[in-house]
Order: sequence, then structure tokens, then C-alpha cells
Amino acid sequence: MAHTAQRQTSSTQTGTATALVVATKPTLGLRRLVAWALEVSLLVGSAALPWAIGEAVRQTTDSGVPLNPAVSRVEGAIARTLNLPKQPRLTQVPPLTNLLWFSALGLPLVLAGSQLYWLASTGKTLPKHWLGLRVVTRDGSPPGGLRTLQRELSRWGLPLVVAYGLWFGSGAFPQIGLLGLLAGLALAAEGGTGWLNRARRPWHDLLAGTQVVAAGVYFPVKRLATDSYREVTVSAYSAEPFYGSALPYAEPEGGVSSVVLLPLGRRPPGRGQWVRQYPILVLGGLVLGGLSILMVGIVGTQIYTQQQVNQRSSQQQTDDLFLALVDTLSTRASRPEEQQAAILALASTQDSRAIPLLVDLLSQAQAPQVLEALQQGLVTLGPETLPHLQRLNQSLANDIAALPPDQRLISQQRQQTVKRTLAKLLTLYSGQLQGTQLSRTYLGKVVESPDAFTLVLDQVDLAGVVWQGSILSGASFRQAHFFAAGPDQRPDTYDDWVADLSGSDLTEADFSGARLRYVLLQGSSLLRATLSGSEAAFADFSEANLSSAQLISANLSQTLLVNASLVGADLTESNLSRANLTAARLHQAQGTGANLEGANLTRVEGREANLSNANLSGATLTQADLSDSQLAGANFSGANLENARLHRTNLQAANFRGANLSGTDFQDAVFSSPTALAPDSFIESLPNSQPQETLTSVDFSRAQNLAPEQIAYICRQGGIHPVCPLNP
Repeated sequence: MAHTAQRQTSSTQTGTATALVVATKPTLGLRRLVAWALEVSLLVGSAALPWAIGEAVRQTTDSGVPLNPAVSRVEGAIARTLNLPKQPRLTQVPPLTNLLWFSALGLPLVLAGSQLYWLASTGKTLPKHWLGLRVVTRDGSPPGGLRTLQRELSRWGLPLVVAYGLWFGSGAFPQIGLLGLLAGLALAAEGGTGWLNRARRPWHDLLAGTQVVAAGVYFPVKRLATDSYREVTVSAYSAEPFYGSALPYAEPEGGVSSVVLLPLGRRPPGRGQWVRQYPILVLGGLVLGGLSILMVGIVGTQIYTQQQVNQRSSQQQTDDLFLALVDTLSTRASRPEEQQAAILALASTQDSRAIPLLVDLLSQAQAPQVLEALQQGLVTLGPETLPHLQRLNQSLANDIAALPPDQRLISQQRQQTVKRTLAKLLTLYSGQLQGTQLSRTYLGKVVESPDAFTLVLDQVDLAGVVWQGSILSGASFRQAHFFAAGPDQRPDTYDDWVADLSGSDLTEADFSGARLRYVLLQGSSLLRATLSGSEAAFADFSEANLSSAQLISANLSQTLLVNASLVGADLTESNLSRANLTAARLHQAQGTGANLEGANLTRVEGREANLSNANLSGATLTQADLSDSQLAGANFSGANLENARLHRTNLQAANFRGANLSGTDFQDAVFSSPTALAPDSFIESLPNSQPQETLTSVDFSRAQNLAPEQIAYICRQGGIHPVCPLNP
């Protein structure tokens, strides 16, 4: 590279100047890009690899231990930040998975910490070291801890924050792919800021006072000072004056591209110099500013004082009215009619202090008129009464259980009032009860008793209500909503409102047409419950009792039914695609025409089940027991039936094309029924030997307990078995 040199001489001004030399190399930008890609790959890989291995172990291992709390918290934080769908959480994982997933959290932190330490102390990370790059400061030294943090936060933090803000505040939310695209563009834009200056320093390097150079080729230019003149060499490209910090770097391969002079004696005019030139203007501005602040303070103080006086006066009036009504209710109202009027007047004040007072009165009231007035008053006071009523409900339930039958009447009447009040509040404030806590509440159906009650909440929005361990037997929730979009008004994101019914008694409850998407029902009793036509995709029914339940045409796509009991349940035409039914019990279940595509039925116990014409394509039935079941016309194409038991199972017209039948036990299974004998015939006709294509090219070589007549039929249908002729 050719350079033009000049000699600059000054005999009237003395001082010092710093000559800053910057060199470039054609491959430097490419090496920086490759180093950046390697740094990202190492960080992502340190988390993704152990996580993927842990997930593979989880899919193939049955034993489990509680999920590490740190992993659970991080998983929730990531899902909340990215607004991922609120999938049912894993609670049990294999020990090795726990270890691998915890290492997926620790390894990135260790890697990032070590890389930051090396960068601060040596100016290099591993990828930079491999590619011969180094980060240095003005004097060629490593950046140190503070500069390193400043550089890396501005390099990664700010672009990602900007990308997240654009994604969250635009129509792109909650599409994760678009977030990745915006993040990539933001990082590229920040890196591209290096093209806006001659030194090719991106914004993060300018902010931290650093630059990336080729390792081992830095040549600082010393300060030059004489009493009479200064002599420097200037390139043809350094014509513009330079103020501020600059960096001296050089690469022998690239040659010198610029020299920058920084005269220490030349500085732009400062604020102090401007103040000395215009003292009157500065003084006048300060006086006006002070007077303005003083006036604003005086006016604001007057307004605040008046507001406080008005508020105290209003509060005093409210207090006087409240105390007068309490006094009337406590001492003067002796008759039920007077108590009734005082209760309604007290409730009309909408004073929250009335809630515990009225609830306490309800726990002592006996007259029917008073109980009715208390019910009306508590409903008037709104949802704030629910926690108080819940506690009274639990207390009365314990009293009723402890008292002899002949002493329960008053407690039962009070409990009936509490239940009715709760039901009215839930109905009137439909859709406004998110986060309401009603765990272990007794709202079960009671007949032929002084506290006879049936909970009816049809078409009510109960999204976000917590019912853990509640007694809701016989309740009617027809077309009720237990799921709703959260504050972002977008369904299937992390802030969705989802009801929690885990551990509840829902025996004979009616959920026909209810919206149960993502709802938590682990360990709940749904014995003889009705869920026909319900929308329960992604719901968690793990270890729930659904015996004899009606699930006709229900949408149970991707639900969790691990260890659930579906004995005698009716799953006709239901959608169970990709559902997890590991170790579920389907004994005598009716599932004609059910869609179980891609479902996990590992170790399912399904004796005497009826899954005729069911779609089990791509399903996993490893070690499943479907003995004595009806599977006529079922579609097992692409399914995994390894070591499954199909003893005496009706498999007529079942489609096994592409299925894995390794170790599948077909003992006495029926592939076709023999043609009935004609009245005048003594020779039994063979089954229809025309290939049906359901067994064509299906490999039965490793299947177990195939009888000769079964093998003969398989061969006639074009199946594969060592006994079959090569050219049938």
C-alpha cells in the first residue's frame, strides 16, 4: 500500500501529541465473523446437547425422581419470558435426566464465565485464540473486567433487549421464529455499525474503548515532544481532524492505513468557559428556574393538602355510618326483620370491613330470614367475600362431620347458605375470578338433607380458579370455560388463565361441551363423569380416575393420561391424537372410531377393550396388553407394537402396514373368520384368500406365537414370514 508523508512543524506552540496508527487486514472481518459464530455455537451447544441427551433418556426410561427445583424454575421463567404455551409440567424424570438437565443450566454459566475471564485477562476467548484475534484497549493492554462487561453487555444485551421489545410490542408476538429473526437482525445491525467509522469499530467497541486486532501484531506509537517542533508521518487518508479517543494498532500484513493526531492542547469550548463569557444570562436563568420550582411546590402542596382534607372528611362520614349500622345490628336489632334491614344496609355501604362481620354473623345465625339477608348482603359485597366464605365452608363441613345426626340441622342450614352464596358469586362474576382460591371447598351434591344443594355453573367462565382438592361431585359445568386467554388476549401463551382441578372429587360431574384446554386434573376423581364434546386438548389427567366416564367425541389431543384409569370409559369417536396414555388402564373401554394417531400407549392395560376402526397409526404400543379386545378394522400403520400382547384379539381387517411387530404376541388372535358352512356341505371353506393390502409386505418374522393357520393367512395376504414362499 502506498502512503503519502508530510512533515508538520510548529515553532510557536509546544506540547505533546499522540500518534495513533491503525492497520487493517483483508481477512480480519471474516475471522471476527467466524469467531462470533463459534462463540454462539459453543454457548448454545453447552445447553442444547445435555438437554437433548436428557430428553432422550427420559423417553426411554421409566423410573423417575422429582424434577430438580432449579430446572423447574428456569423452565418456568423461560416459558414466561417467551410466552410459550402453558404445557403440563413434568414432575418426575429419570435421575440421569435430572443430572443432564441441571448440567444444561450450569455448563453455559461456567463456559460464559470462563470466556469472560479470559477475555478480560488476555483479550481472547477460545474462538478468538483459535483464529488469531485479540481484544485490546488504547494502550494495547487486555480490556479488564469492567470494560469486558461493558463490551459484552452492549454487544449482546442491548440488541437482544431491542429485538425482544420489538417482538413483544408488535404483531410478531408470540411467534418464536420471528423473535429469532429479529434477534439475528439486531445483532447483525449492531455488528454492522463498524462500517460507519474508518477504524471499523462496532458500537460495542466504541463504547468500551476496545478494538479487535490480530493477535501479536500490535505496535503502539510513542508520544513525541520537543521544544521547537513535532514531526509525524501522516497517511493520505487522515485529512480530517480527530477529537476523542483513538486506538493505535498495526498489522504487518496489512500495512499502515491511517495515522491520527490528538493534540492535547486543543479542546472544544467547555461549559465552564461559556459560563464565564455570559454570567448575567446564567444567573438570570438560575433565578427564573428557582422561582418556577418554588411556585410549583407551593401550588402542589395546596392541592395535596386539600385532597387530604376531603379524603379524611369522606372517610369520617363512612366510619360514622359503618359504626352506627354495626351498633344497630349488635344491640338494637332484636327481631329478625330489624337484623335483616341492618344487614342489607351494611352491605350497601360496600365497606370491606363489613365482610368479616357478616361472615361471622352467618356462622351464628339461625333464623331463615337472617340467613337469606346474609346471603344477599354477601353477594352484594362481591368476590372479596370468597376467601372468607371458603374458610367458613370448610369449618362448617368439619362441624357437620363431627356432630351427631340429631344436632346437625343448624350447621347444615348455614352450610346450605354458604354454598348458595358461593354459587351466586361464581355466576354473577363470571370471567372476573382469575386467581381465586377455592381449594378444598365443599360444594358437592347433597340430596334429601336440610343442606340439599347442587352446584350448577353452566356456561360460566371459571378460567383461572383454583379448585385443588375440592368436593364438586354431581356439579354441572355444561359449556363452562375453565381456560381463557390471559392479559395479552392471545390464547396458547404462558399468561393464559387455566383452572386447577387437581385432586378434586368430580364424581358424576357434567362437563359436556366444557372448555378444559390445558386444565390441571391430576389425581382427580371423574368417576362416571360426563365430558362428551368437551375441548380438553393439552389437559393433564395424570393418575385421574375416569372409570365409566363418558368422553364421546371429546377432544383429548395431546392430553396427559399417564397412569389414568379409563376402565369402562366411553371414548367413541374421541380425538386422542398424540395423547400420552403411558400405563393407563383401558380395561373394557369403548373406543370405536377413536383417533389415537401418534398416541403413546406404552404398557397400556386394555383387556376386553373395543377399539374397532380406531386410528392407531404411528402410535406406540410397546408392551401394551390388548388381549381379548376388539380391534377389527383398526389402523396400526407405522405403529410400534414391540412386545405387545394381542391374545385372542379380533384383528379382522386391521391394517399393520409399516408396523413394528417385533416380539408382538399373536396367540389365538383372529385375523379373519372362516366362511360359514353351507347346510348341505361337510367341507369348511377357507377364508377369503384375496389380498386385502392390510397385511401386504408386513413383516411378521419376529412376531410371537403365530399358529400355522395364522401364518398361512398372513402368507396369502402378502405378509412376510420365514415360512411364506418367496413367490406366493
